[in-house]
Amino acid sequence: MRDDTRIGYQFRPGSSPDAPLVVLSNGLGGTFEAYRHVFAALPGFRVLCWDYRGLFSSAAPADPTANTVAHQVDDLIELLDHLDAPQAVVVGWSMGVQVNFELWRRAPERVAGILAINGTSGRPFRTIMGMAFLEKVIPSVINLMRAQAAFVGKAADKVAGSDALIAAMQAFGMVSQTLDVDAFRDVAAGFRTLDWRIYGDLLERLNEHDAEDVLPTIRVPTAIVTGDKDVLTPPTTAERLRQAIPGARLRVIPGGTHYTPVEYPAIIKDELHRLLARVPGWQLGPASE
Repeated sequence: MRDDTRIGYQFRPGSSPDAPLVVLSNGLGGTFEAYRHVFAALPGFRVLCWDYRGLFSSAAPADPTANTVAHQVDDLIELLDHLDAPQAVVVGWSMGVQVNFELWRRAPERVAGILAINGTSGRPFRTIMGMAFLEKVIPSVINLMRAQAAFVGKAADKVAGSDALIAAMQAFGMVSQTLDVDAFRDVAAGFRTLDWRIYGDLLERLNEHDAEDVLPTIRVPTAIVTGDKDVLTPPTTAERLRQAIPGARLRVIPGGTHYTPVEYPAIIKDELHRLLARVPGWQLGPASE
C-alpha cells in the first residue's frame, strides 16, 4: 500500500473479467469466515474481502496512528484500483458498516449499493447495549486489555471457539440457538492470532469515527439488517440509519444477535438478493437463484 503496509485480501474471480464486484467489509476481529454464507450466495460475481491493517494476514502500519477507519478505506480504494474495479456493491458487517459509509464519503462514485448488517454510522460505544454511559467506561476496559495483552492472548487461545464458550454465549443470549457453530468456531479461531494491543487501538479508532453526516447524502440502493437481540448495535440504531438514509430498507430479524450472518444466513441471502436486484447491472442470473 501507499505507506508500505502489507494488506492481505481474498478475491474470487467471477464468471467473466468484467462481472459485477461485491465487496465484503469485515467486522473488527472478524475474518472472511463470517461471510461464508454470503460468499456462497454470489456465484458468478467477483467477490473481494480483505483484512484490516494490523489484523490477521495484514501487517500493522509502521506508524501506529495510521489505523483509522479512513486508513482502512484508503486500503480498499487501492484494492479496487488494483482489481480495475470502478464500482462495487459493498456489504458490511459490524465495523464494516462504518467502513462502507466512509467509502461513500470519500468516493461515492465507487459505490453502487450498500448492505449494512449489524452496524452503525459511528461512535459505537455511545449506543452499545443502549447505554450511553458505557462510552466513558469502555476506554478503561480497553486500556486494561492492552496492559494485559499477553494474558488476554493466552485466555483467547484457550477459549476462542470452544464448545464451552459457545454454549455459554447461547445460554446468555449473546448468540442465537440457530448459530452455525462450525462457521462461528472458525470466526472465533481468528481471535487466537490477534495482537490485543493493536486490537485495542483499532477499537479506539473505530469509536473516533462518525459518518452520521454522510447518511442523508446516500443516493444508492441501501438495505439495513439487524437482530432484535443485538446488544452491540441495537435495533434503535438500525432504525436511525433507516430514517437518515433516503429510501433505505430495514429488516429486523427476530432472535438475531450481533452475529446474524452466521445465525440467519437465509435471511441475509434474501436481503442481499433483494438489494442486488435494485442495482442496475448487478441483478442475479438464473444460475444464482
